[in-house]
Amino acid sequence: MSAARRAAGLTKYLTRLGHRVTVLSSVMCGSGPVPGAACTVKTRDLLVSPLNWRRSGFAALKGEAAQAYPGGPSALAAWVIPDLELIGWLPFALPRALALAASGRFHCVITSSPPQSAHLIGLALQRAGLPWVADLRDGWSFEPSGERFPSGRRRQLDRALEQVVLARADALVAVTPPIAEDLRERLNPAAVTITNGYDPDELAGADAASAQAPVSAERFTVAYTGTLAYGGASAASLLDGFRALRGREPAIAARLEFVFAGPMAGEDLTQLRAPDLDGHVRVVGAMSREQALGLQRAADALVLIVDGRRPSIATGKLYEYLSSGRPILVIGEGSVAARIVEECSAGVVVGADAPEAIAEALRRLLRGGAAVPTPARGAAERFSYAQIAVEMADVVERAIARRSLRTAR
Repeated sequence: MSAARRAAGLTKYLTRLGHRVTVLSSVMCGSGPVPGAACTVKTRDLLVSPLNWRRSGFAALKGEAAQAYPGGPSALAAWVIPDLELIGWLPFALPRALALAASGRFHCVITSSPPQSAHLIGLALQRAGLPWVADLRDGWSFEPSGERFPSGRRRQLDRALEQVVLARADALVAVTPPIAEDLRERLNPAAVTITNGYDPDELAGADAASAQAPVSAERFTVAYTGTLAYGGASAASLLDGFRALRGREPAIAARLEFVFAGPMAGEDLTQLRAPDLDGHVRVVGAMSREQALGLQRAADALVLIVDGRRPSIATGKLYEYLSSGRPILVIGEGSVAARIVEECSAGVVVGADAPEAIAEALRRLLRGGAAVPTPARGAAERFSYAQIAVEMADVVERAIARRSLRTAR
């Protein structure tokens, strides 16, 4: 999952820069140490305990079980502010975090969300004397809360909690400019953007894995890796675009094959396995990290589908796509992901509700050549976690200096 990859990438490359990193996370993130971490601490989490009847869905989401994962949130999630981890993980994580801080071996704490309740740990450690950097992979009340909580008292309480918590951070980081701009306007004028990224160490293995990728030499393969419904995305617009192309130019459409790799929800499978798509859509299920990156490199083109309710989001998958050197079809005009692809001249951008435009984009991809921009060699280097860690290290140093200045007053 992108959350784990951001934490892992920053841990590895902050360590290479000379920092000593301890990672505190949930058992939901898997077992074993985080590469590069001086210490990895995993705590209990009720969300993956026998008390949670939906826990099998987490195994499916992580690719550890064959069944489809549940596409929607639990009913309880609409009532717990800011999120379920407040009762599932925080009671176990907070005491461990305070105990670690009491050892006196740390100079700064970084909390990363979602879950937004993780920032309550940062606030507690700040009160214990540690400088605190709050890292937001999604907005808190910027885009998602309108979906997470209905308008009214719950949304007001969630926004009030955000104000109380994040306004106290020594530094605020967001993964995209719209989220950072919102934070600057409402909470902290010094909020900065540090994007998601990719790990360059993984590319050699990905190149080797591409030879075994599930692509056909006789077809033009458009690949999608990752989840759909879990992130609010749907393949419906892409599939409708293919149908429009097939109705207009069946011979051209016959050359296309779509490969979807990753855990799928039941609603995803219903769309992808529609009878009229037989022979054109393959669902290969969850893959190892190396296999997914190999598929990205073996495919002829890659597709990125943006949740129209959250255009500010740009997940780590985008930057992996850029590193593959393959042209990218972004379905989601006006999104941050679309803007990045256009700035990098890395593909084609179309609207989500435009099947004819998607059909034309697929036709352009098939035609290839000058008709389709392709990521230039080195275009993705600025999104390497090796570079991103340098930016985060600078934010950490400034947070430490800011906290020291406040303490001295």
